[in-house]
Amino acid sequence: MPSVQNKNSNLNQISHYSLQEQLVEQAVSAIYRATDEKTGKPVFLVTLRPEAVTGDLPDRFLRRAETVAQLAHENILPVVDYGTAEKRPYAIFPYQEGQFLANHPLFLATPDPTDQSHVRRSIELVQQIAAGLATAHPTGLFHHDLRPENIFVDALGKPVLLDLVVPPTPPPPAPAATGEPRQLDYRSPEQLAGKTLSGRSNVFSLGILLYRLLAGQLPPLPVSEWDIFEHKGSVREMPLHELRPGLTEATYTAVRDSIWQKEWSRYETAADQQKALEQALAAENAPPPPPPPAWLLLARRVSQPKILKIVVPAFVVLVLLLLVMLWARGGTRQRGAASPTPESVLLPGTAEPLEPAGPTATVAEQMQEAEAQPLVIATDPPTATPTETTAPATPTELPPTSTTEPEPTSTEPTQPSDTPTSEPTQVANCVPSPPFGWVLYAIQANDSLSAIGQATNTTVQQLQEVNCLESTLLSVGQQIWVRFSPVATNTPVPPTAVPGSPTSPPPGPNPTSPPPPTPPTPTRPTESGP
Repeated sequence: MPSVQNKNSNLNQISHYSLQEQLVEQAVSAIYRATDEKTGKPVFLVTLRPEAVTGDLPDRFLRRAETVAQLAHENILPVVDYGTAEKRPYAIFPYQEGQFLANHPLFLATPDPTDQSHVRRSIELVQQIAAGLATAHPTGLFHHDLRPENIFVDALGKPVLLDLVVPPTPPPPAPAATGEPRQLDYRSPEQLAGKTLSGRSNVFSLGILLYRLLAGQLPPLPVSEWDIFEHKGSVREMPLHELRPGLTEATYTAVRDSIWQKEWSRYETAADQQKALEQALAAENAPPPPPPPAWLLLARRVSQPKILKIVVPAFVVLVLLLLVMLWARGGTRQRGAASPTPESVLLPGTAEPLEPAGPTATVAEQMQEAEAQPLVIATDPPTATPTETTAPATPTELPPTSTTEPEPTSTEPTQPSDTPTSEPTQVANCVPSPPFGWVLYAIQANDSLSAIGQATNTTVQQLQEVNCLESTLLSVGQQIWVRFSPVATNTPVPPTAVPGSPTSPPPGPNPTSPPPPTPPTPTRPTESGP
């Protein structure tokens, strides 16, 4: 039997079902434990509250009940009967023993960091609810208020949904800010804003539910607008790993990608969220990793602040000593290169340096040998007398004067510079938050945010918010997150002519280059008479 106390002492009857106990009271509906007077069996009865029977709400209730009756999933209770009694629509579900999640020990227990079974049971419970929603969402059924008070858990621990027949309605106005620490609610931001629900709204609610089961509280929010978790009016909750360390990265990813404030940043469907939760459950069930090697432990110890105060100065001193040794060695080499060698000694009276006398000859022996040689004194050449006839000088051919050819001017087109006129700026204290499935894309020439947005079916504002860009300026080679990589559209470069191809010019002298220089013709001297 459910442990919820009776909230309504004035029990009445709807059709042939007598209301025994009110289990849950919602904004426009209520869930009762009733008795079928025809069979005497207990049933769940979901109906609208009398004051909510207005407008088209009863008709929407009956259409949703007809759709739920056609679903078949173990985590969705089947509709066995529905109708209208005194203008109040109702839907009947088979009764099961159990209790709602808000009163279940799994929800009320304080998370123990050493209790891995609590982690696995929490992920498995949320994964089963996601599986049921993955069946209901394609039919257009989105849960109106997914929270622990509306999720029933049977005696075997299996969660089931029994109020999918209730149509969504605008939420009540939010309470005024009191300056107290705030927390995220199970309702998505678009639901609080009164917008139309979608599958991603239920994805957000399940992400908050899993956060609550693992951390023992809802995601905390900053108190003031100057808090580091807020940026541009977008709330930044405390990450799960700060409140609940020791979980696998797959679990943190499943929670983080479910509770993004921007709707398009979350998992696209409940089926995608279900797959992520299955991966997180498999990671939590995997055996612990082996201990790290000894060298890694040593590196971690060395990286400690106390040890760094000793290691870093010692390393600096060692580097300085090494530099001093290299400098001293280089000076010795320079001094050795400047000193003369025996082979380069030039003795007095010799026109060339002395060659070594032998392998055992010394500088003293070479000097004695030079002194023994006779000293040769050079005299001026004799002057020609007038009676002597000098032969005419033979003309010598002058080498042709070479003219320096001017270097050809390159006719290749100048490629445009890839360097932008200004560097793109990034928002300070902003961490890029790529949605699920987005990839990195390297900026090419002639790319712009608007062109990338059209190619990837996104807006410039979305690209700026995901990549923390204050302006639309981009630089070639810059990497940004996009929904998928667009096709590169670079400007084609004209092909280079290959010698021998039909388009290449025939080989031969360049008509624009100057002709080669003509060597001068030697002049024969004229003969003169005696």
